[in-house]
Amino acid sequence: MAGDLVPPFPSNCYVPIQTEITFPGIKGLTLRAMKSELQLRIDAIFAKIQNLIPNVTFSNFNRSTSGRHSRAFIVNPRRQYCVGEDFVVQFDMYDHQGNRKTYGGDFIRSRLISKDLGASVSGTVKDFSNGSYQVIFPLYWVGEAKVSTLLWHPSEGIAALWRARHSSQGFLGFQGKFEMNGTKMATTCGLLLDKEEGKEICAYEDTDYEEAYYCFKVPKFTCESLTEMRGFILPVSYLTPEEVLLFQRSNIAVEIPINFAPITVAMCSNTALNPKPKCQTGMSSPFPSGYFFKNTWNPVYCNMTDYKTAENFTTCLQGKKLFLIGDSTLRQFIMHFTAGINLVNYFRFNEKDWSGWEKTLLAMNMEKDLYISYRRHGFPLEHVAYYNFKDDMYMSRQIDQIVGGKDTIIVITFGQHFRHFPLKLFIRRALNIRRATERLFLRSPDTKVIIKSENTRQTDSAVERQSDFHGYTQYLVLRDVFQGLNVGFVDAWDMTVASGTANVHPVGYTLTSIMSLTFTFAC
Repeated sequence: MAGDLVPPFPSNCYVPIQTEITFPGIKGLTLRAMKSELQLRIDAIFAKIQNLIPNVTFSNFNRSTSGRHSRAFIVNPRRQYCVGEDFVVQFDMYDHQGNRKTYGGDFIRSRLISKDLGASVSGTVKDFSNGSYQVIFPLYWVGEAKVSTLLWHPSEGIAALWRARHSSQGFLGFQGKFEMNGTKMATTCGLLLDKEEGKEICAYEDTDYEEAYYCFKVPKFTCESLTEMRGFILPVSYLTPEEVLLFQRSNIAVEIPINFAPITVAMCSNTALNPKPKCQTGMSSPFPSGYFFKNTWNPVYCNMTDYKTAENFTTCLQGKKLFLIGDSTLRQFIMHFTAGINLVNYFRFNEKDWSGWEKTLLAMNMEKDLYISYRRHGFPLEHVAYYNFKDDMYMSRQIDQIVGGKDTIIVITFGQHFRHFPLKLFIRRALNIRRATERLFLRSPDTKVIIKSENTRQTDSAVERQSDFHGYTQYLVLRDVFQGLNVGFVDAWDMTVASGTANVHPVGYTLTSIMSLTFTFAC
């Protein structure tokens, strides 16, 4: 048991910490609870995110922030702007009655764009906590540029979404199927189950990673006979009827009026362009991490190689093993390699497009010595139909099973299916993936590991469960957890914000750029 451990501990072990819990009003009653180092780190990261959440009380829709009534102006306007400088715009926010807002916390997404040049960059939002914001845009290209800023959710909506996300164990329900001697029986499963009289609970626990899920045991079936699982949307909401108004489609991603003309950017005599190294694992990724120009991503801290043709990818992947571990946004990669550019062929898989997206896939080209596998990231998964659960494994365990080496590439993404649950579940999974990656590097330091952040998604997604604000908090966690590790960080969040993608599965130049940066790190 964890409580019986004594020092010294290996450096990669999480040591249990003893804390005291005192019950007010009950004299002398104190329980000693054990919190592992992992749990303490989860709590610390969660607290950092929670400190960003506005502490506001929603009383009236008309007093919430209105994008249409808010105002923008240029800070220190000039006749000429130069490449390499910052362009700053201030936004003063107003409510639906035209009253000035006096507190911050609004979720704002801003871009500087030049459609004719195929150019765009994300802006860095600075919240002054008084209803005013400044957005800083670095100027990277010559030509005309205009500001596009969306009030995604008002601060009142952010407070409501955060409360709703943490009001239960999640918005998905789970059913598992047990199978013995040709007979199948369904039962309720979940990350946490309330005890019911007369029902036994099967606990599926990974004690090393402190992960667990549970199912009610089917009488006369063993716990080991769980073979299938499905995850379905629960018909619940934790928003008040008044709060629901904040999330009507007409109140999501509202364009803030811009009453000034586009600016013109020039290459000035004092502009210095410093040479950049090739993108390599271990590099720190700033924000914004890059910009689009001529519909191609340009990282600001390194040089990216374009990967567009089968020949490009063959040069990178020949003689190597590529492991794709994640969700459907990473399954896009293997779909591109098969149906997109005919680089490899599936092994024993004949379904088309998104059919069977949850299945483990293997694709190969024996002639060119190419090996590509895709595997989902493990429980939890939103998938209304039953799927083979014997195939399920946490990402950390999948990494543990890979030998690694100079001819091994691992690409990881997760996030979309975690938006349904309290944030601590995502934090735990991220920390465990880091732990597994650290162990991988101890045995095989030449292995290439690339972490891809999650994409933005459609504005008409079910907001309470899938809002991009939930994705943004997970993005902040991911940047925090993987800093200082010798991995490549593909900032797909920044890329999909910059391109204005409104599709969880981006296509065209956005997907091409995401894949190009991934395999620049890999090769």
